[in-house]
Amino acid sequence: MNFDGLIGPTHNYSGLSDGNIASLKNSKQPSNPKKAALQGLKKMKLLMELGFPQGIFLPHERPHLGFLRDKGFKGNDKNIIASAAKKSRLLLNQAYSASSMWAANAATFSPSVDSFDSIAHITPANLLSMQHRSLETKFTYEQLNIIFHKSHFKVHNAIKTNEFLGDEGAANHLRLSSNHLKKGLQIFVYGNSTNQDNSNIIVRQSKGASELIAKMHMLDNENTFFLKQNINSIKKGSFHNDIVSLATENIFIYHEDAFEDSKQQISDLKTKLQSEKEIFFIEISNQEIPLEILIKSYLLNSQLVTKKDGEMALIMPEEVNEYSECKRWLEKLKGETPIKDLRYIDIKQSMMNGGGPACLRFKIVVTEDEFNNINSNFILNDNLILKLEDLIQSLYRDSIEIDDLEDPGLISESFEILDNLTQIFNTGSIYSFQK
Repeated sequence: MNFDGLIGPTHNYSGLSDGNIASLKNSKQPSNPKKAALQGLKKMKLLMELGFPQGIFLPHERPHLGFLRDKGFKGNDKNIIASAAKKSRLLLNQAYSASSMWAANAATFSPSVDSFDSIAHITPANLLSMQHRSLETKFTYEQLNIIFHKSHFKVHNAIKTNEFLGDEGAANHLRLSSNHLKKGLQIFVYGNSTNQDNSNIIVRQSKGASELIAKMHMLDNENTFFLKQNINSIKKGSFHNDIVSLATENIFIYHEDAFEDSKQQISDLKTKLQSEKEIFFIEISNQEIPLEILIKSYLLNSQLVTKKDGEMALIMPEEVNEYSECKRWLEKLKGETPIKDLRYIDIKQSMMNGGGPACLRFKIVVTEDEFNNINSNFILNDNLILKLEDLIQSLYRDSIEIDDLEDPGLISESFEILDNLTQIFNTGSIYSFQK
């Protein structure tokens, strides 16, 4: 199943994400939080219509006034925002970021079937490469503990941050298996041994963090692989691996420039899976789809799911339709694999900030018993969707200009929405402004 982040009421385009082409390109453009939240919710509804249970994460508290206080701003909420607007627009924008919407960066998940202790493990990402995202870690940890019962899930503390241990969660993690609930191979994709190469390119996932998570999750070394990102693909905009590769069950799709020394590494994976039947390793060549077009289209930042009849569906952003190379490749894919159902969704508000369908979701694999030990308040149903749609329609803004972050009214509006959400989800007081 998937957990998606409900897009928060301060969704805006501040251009905070270095290396993210769309984020920088659309910086300072007006956003539409209402449309963004409804688009995200519509994608969740599609997964439900396809027969999948769908979970949801609540937005984080924004503006993050505690962050601004830690930076030296004092006074009441209104004064803090006014001071930050005058002295540091960057800090103000970071405090208002709604980037927790991209749940793929929330954590790394390992199913119980892969772990020596037969427990599902979850480690929140520390997101140290971007200050606005590093603010998410604490609340993510708290929310995961509310959702996943300790009897069946182990939620670890995030890795302590230093320059060698940057962790960006599931966006750099893959899993291959003949069936979801059979023991599989876990693939951690890293950018470098540290979080910066000699060209001053930000590489968000470190090898050290990936190795530490594998150890914390008690994974079998024989079934755990570490693949290095191709630095050229990072430079061209693949800031996370989930832009240039994806995997679900027995299908692994990747661009030929996704990894360093990919031929040898892929060969090692194939050798490990040689006893399994029908494992599809699908390499996209530059001749089929040039790397630049793959990154712009977000073709592989899609959700690949197996339906009950065994047929697979690929849920893609509408932007894929703009590229003839992608459409030709998809027709070929339908003819050669179990992927027969191609779906396109409108999540333009997220895409303008550099987040496709895969960015918006945190994928987990659970047994029936584990599923029954997930807080059911966070699993969507038709009634809950109606409540969320009503809240979004009633209280979310239709537009946020970058200068609107100075508006003290946005503080009270955002907190009112979050307070309503805690009542809908029956969480009690989980935000600092409620305490």
